Amino acid sequence: MSFEPANSVNSFLPPNIIIPDDWTEARLILTDYIVKAAEAVNAREIAQYQDVTVSTGENWFVSGDANKSRYGSRLVVDFGTLPNNTTTTVAHGISVSSNTVFTYIGGAASIPGTTYIPLPYPETGGSPVEVWVDATNVNIRTVSDYSAYTQSYVVLEWIEST
Repeated sequence: MSFEPANSVNSFLPPNIIIPDDWTEARLILTDYIVKAAEAVNAREIAQYQDVTVSTGENWFVSGDANKSRYGSRLVVDFGTLPNNTTTTVAHGISVSSNTVFTYIGGAASIPGTTYIPLPYPETGGSPVEVWVDATNVNIRTVSDYSAYTQSYVVLEWIEST
C-alpha cells in the first residue's frame, strides 16, 4: 500500500509555493498557505518523551460538544529493572482524579544491547509481563524471572474529562 499526501487524513503542507506577481493574488495564496501551515503544525504530535509531564500536542474531542476540545499529557516513567516473579510499583506523580482518563499505557524493556520487548508483553509461553496504572503507581507484574531486563520505560498518556 502506498502513501500519498493527497490521501492523508492529516494536513499536508506542500514544500514549495509559487507566488504570483499581482499582490492581490499573492496575498490570497500566502494567506491560504499560512492557514495550511498552522493546521499542519497544530495537527502533529509533539515528540517529547521526558520524565516530567509534557503536552502531547494532541487535541482530544469532548463527547457531545463538537466546539470543545482538551489536550493530552504525556509522562515517561523510568521503571528500571523488571521484577522476578512478583509485582513491582513505581510512583508516577500524576494528580489522578475521577476526571483522569488514560489513553495510552505502554513501553519497552531491554537487556541492553541484546533483547528488547514491548510492555506489556503478551508472551505466548505463559510468562507475560502485565502493566497497569492506579491513582499512585505504575505496576508491573511478572510470572517468571525478567530481572535481566535492566532498562524499562513506561509511557503514560492521559486527558482530563469534563
